[in-house]
Amino acid sequence: MDFLSLLKKKEILLFDGALGTELIRRGIKPGDLPDKWNLDRPEVIREIFEQYYTAGSDLVQTATFRANGVALKRYEMAHLFENINTKSGKILKSVCPPDKCVIGDIGPSGEFLPPVGKASINDIKKGFQEQAQYLEPFVDAWHLETFSDLQEMKAAIFAVQIESNKPIIASMTYNKTPKGFFTVMGNSVIDCVSEIIDSGVTVVGSNCTLGSDDFIELVRVLRTIAPEIPLSLKPNAGQPELQNGVTIYKQEPKDFAKDMREILKYDGQIIGGCCGTGPTHIQLLREVIDKLTGG
Repeated sequence: MDFLSLLKKKEILLFDGALGTELIRRGIKPGDLPDKWNLDRPEVIREIFEQYYTAGSDLVQTATFRANGVALKRYEMAHLFENINTKSGKILKSVCPPDKCVIGDIGPSGEFLPPVGKASINDIKKGFQEQAQYLEPFVDAWHLETFSDLQEMKAAIFAVQIESNKPIIASMTYNKTPKGFFTVMGNSVIDCVSEIIDSGVTVVGSNCTLGSDDFIELVRVLRTIAPEIPLSLKPNAGQPELQNGVTIYKQEPKDFAKDMREILKYDGQIIGGCCGTGPTHIQLLREVIDKLTGG
């Protein structure tokens, strides 16, 4: 399904939930790269994709969050760059229903740009551009997610636009502070949204870090800054807790869905879940959306 047609057709689109959370439930070890499961355990990746579509997701993204050139080099997996991305694209494309969409997932490099770090902006751009090149044949749109550095987000947008003219959802991740919402790099939500819109993306959004309760306030701010552009909102299922060396999220799916119902009052056109969420959360969101839209 063409992403722009689907966005125009439906009042609210439902994104997927977390990938990492589902892999933890299936036994991935701490420190392992989830993206490599596209090659090592493709049947598991396929199962997760299918479960999200079955739960009601209109949009499901590839398992390629850390599959950019810079990040894979850090994991000593640069030689698997093309294989990981093309494999994930093929798996997701093969299970996507005709009335739904495949979203190409691109996350940050994991390196810091100057003045905080020494990463090269050109190397980062090249890594994103090549990742987009590998994923391009399989996807209907892009999700650049969990970026905390506005400079890197703009580099990623630029890199993807070189390889593709497909729509981009650009999602920053924010902390809630006494002075408002800021990334860990000190970028304000106002600066992020304004400059991202100027970069020519289709959807502006936020994901991760904050739970669904804090997203209620965040969406109010986002709508004030950007009253017209579609928003994508994927909060965590509460705040993480460490139990026996494993990160868990305790928010109940029904409480997550209740907060998301409140968020939809501010015209968040695309909603889903990030860390701690799974098919059950998405199924409840499907019910919320259908009740609101008569679907």
